[in-house]
Amino acid sequence: MTINQINRRKTLSPSRTMVKPHFEVNTLRIEDMVIDVSGRPNCYFKRLKYVGCPRINATTLEFDKGVELVDAGRDDFIRECYRLMSVNPTETTVGRFYSLVDYVQWVDDTGQDVPKDGHLAWSLIDVYMKWCSQQNKLGIINKDNLTHRKRVIAWFLKQLNRSHEIDNLPKIKGRRTVQGSIVSLDLESELKPTVKALFRAYNILLRHFYNATLPVQHPLYDKELVEKEAVRLGLKGLELAGHRGAFKKVFSKAHPNKHLVEVAMMLTYMFTGINNTPLAKMKLSDVHFREVHGGKYILDSEKGRAAHQEQDNALGFSKHAKQFIESWLDVSKKLNNRNERAYLFPYFTSDGRVISYSQTSRQPQQTINKLLTRMGFTPISSSKFRKTKSDTLFRVTESVYLVAASNNNSIEVTARTYIHGTEKEHENNLSAAMSAKHAMIRGKEVTAAVAEAKFDHGDILDDYEYQQLRKSEDRTHEARTPTGTRCKDSRQGSALIIEKSLQKAGIKTGESEVACTDFLSCFECQQHAFVTDVDDIWLMLSFKDTLQQLQQTPAVNSMPERKYTKLFNTVASVLKGFKDKNANNYNQALEKLKEAPHPLYSTVYSLNDLLEIFA
Repeated sequence: MTINQINRRKTLSPSRTMVKPHFEVNTLRIEDMVIDVSGRPNCYFKRLKYVGCPRINATTLEFDKGVELVDAGRDDFIRECYRLMSVNPTETTVGRFYSLVDYVQWVDDTGQDVPKDGHLAWSLIDVYMKWCSQQNKLGIINKDNLTHRKRVIAWFLKQLNRSHEIDNLPKIKGRRTVQGSIVSLDLESELKPTVKALFRAYNILLRHFYNATLPVQHPLYDKELVEKEAVRLGLKGLELAGHRGAFKKVFSKAHPNKHLVEVAMMLTYMFTGINNTPLAKMKLSDVHFREVHGGKYILDSEKGRAAHQEQDNALGFSKHAKQFIESWLDVSKKLNNRNERAYLFPYFTSDGRVISYSQTSRQPQQTINKLLTRMGFTPISSSKFRKTKSDTLFRVTESVYLVAASNNNSIEVTARTYIHGTEKEHENNLSAAMSAKHAMIRGKEVTAAVAEAKFDHGDILDDYEYQQLRKSEDRTHEARTPTGTRCKDSRQGSALIIEKSLQKAGIKTGESEVACTDFLSCFECQQHAFVTDVDDIWLMLSFKDTLQQLQQTPAVNSMPERKYTKLFNTVASVLKGFKDKNANNYNQALEKLKEAPHPLYSTVYSLNDLLEIFA
């Protein structure tokens, strides 16, 4: 009796279904090959089947009627590409697909002979990359586009186990030194009016949110600016009606909370400088409050491009920033039913789902920019806000380290971008140089021309800007000088020279007694600042009047002619800058001058008296 007979068990024989085949064959029509990534356009591989890769109609999802479809006979190539790209597709996959379309269109449009090795034969790739480089030199495609095309080709080579050929792709010189097309916003003419408009819109939308109502039109609307832009563009008839009606039309199809979320996102970009995707993916639980420096909010996020390094983004140092983020946290919690794992800035789909903006093909600024441009404002984006923040921080601190820390970037990247100055600075310096040159051609003295140009194109701050810049600094020795300028530290500048002179003369001074008294040199001192405060302007206007009176009374004027001319031109130039910066404060100061000059300059002898006391 055998063992099998004792156990009464039959011998197990392997069946065909139990044996794993060496490979699997998936039969799939090219017409059915579609890669769908949420929030991004679908990738239809059937486009590659026909000569020229004709477009797919977004409504019918078919080729447009009347388009001639010529089969290019590259089905095997298409199947191979789909096999490689359909594994765990992401947004990057979509970018690769459209770059692949560009490549195949080039093959068709230029009538290339496809080698026996197929569409990815090295000989064909080599010709394509040389063509791309030539297009870049002609300015038809930019360096970033060229780099992207090269990167996609390299990806395909790597997937096909041809990594050794990647080194043969052309080197793209100078890309690491190019700052890109993102230009920071001008603080006065672009950033400030735009932010004011966004805050106005946010506060109005906030009231409607709590009242469960909707405004008739988007609160960005400013009738005067809209009409002014319409006149500038020469709009008439239907174009004018569309221009005016755009602010009402945006509420017709959108989710009730869409506009409030988008405006809040743009203000957060402005305050923090966070990139688009990290902020879109942020959850309510990523926001923390820390009791440091008066309290601030920390927005924790990850930056995918930087190997998913953690970012530490502070928001709330200023009163406005703190009030804003606290109000938005309250709104976001209500929108998300207090779910801490929900998105800080939720996107509401047409079917009622709540997703992240990073999962959509929309940018939060799309609608906002359409409305801003109708008021003559510059379009905005997270990148522009980030660049503006960085440019401003570097100009104020001149510290690559601080800008790098603020941007969560390496010092190398930051230095490459900012250490040579910003575009705005170069434009300002160039304008100053040209103004000085023009003045010299007209016969003006060199020193006077340079001084006038320097202050025509220098930074003049309003009181809020000055207070913000000085907020974290030691202001113990700050002063308002007799000329109307602000002195950031009266122990510096000529104070050091005066102290040395006193020491040589055998006069000892205590540390608390060290102070600069050479107020006529303030304009050339690095410690000076120009602030459009009414009293500052009133003081400088009075100083200017005294200078004019001195010129008319030679017997009283003890100042050398050269020094007098230089000083008068400088003061006149600064006052012009005050008027341009803040006409309202300038006019108030002018009214005060009409009533009476500043007490320091009550008579024509006032300046000489001051010089005798302080000089």
